Amino acid sequence: MTKSVCALVHKPGSTRAAFQRYYEDNHAPLAVGLFPFSGYARNHLVDAVDFGWDTISEFWAEDIVAAAALMDGPIGDRMRADEERFMDRSRIRAAGAEEIILSTGQRVDSQQRRTALLIDGERERENVRLQARRFAQQLAEQSSGVSIDMVQAWEGAAFPATAIIWVPGWPAGTDTYPSFVTQALKLVRHATPFAQLSG
Repeated sequence: MTKSVCALVHKPGSTRAAFQRYYEDNHAPLAVGLFPFSGYARNHLVDAVDFGWDTISEFWAEDIVAAAALMDGPIGDRMRADEERFMDRSRIRAAGAEEIILSTGQRVDSQQRRTALLIDGERERENVRLQARRFAQQLAEQSSGVSIDMVQAWEGAAFPATAIIWVPGWPAGTDTYPSFVTQALKLVRHATPFAQLSG
């Protein structure tokens, strides 16, 4: 199974709340009916941090490149038409992700909350990734449900991180994170139940 991630934002003149509501009520159900996902989750930003996007989506499929290629045909036409209704398509940032699960367990707390720690370090990419993996492993020794995504750029504009550490809940003490953690995002995760996926 392979994975991709995507950062998305509301269209000009709209709001984050309207974007996230439309995504859950309309766009996600449309995507579930058209793509062979084996996993699909939307992580909606809930704090006022200046991240530049409203949601980070996660997609899993047996072949994520083949699933993404469906955007080149009639399925893509339907998806783009719906995207025009609520998102700024010029700011879509998609990438492949190598997902490394460091501790098993729930990916969220009891209120479906989780934190995304964004790692950026283009100049020393591999060194920063190694440091991020070590830090994520430390977090995994203290908590279940910790994973890290090593982000691989696709065509177009780059995803806004080279790695993402996912941690259940909203841990306190974000000011103590290492300097390579460029942002800590508070999110609420909405995952489509496996039984509803067509993959």
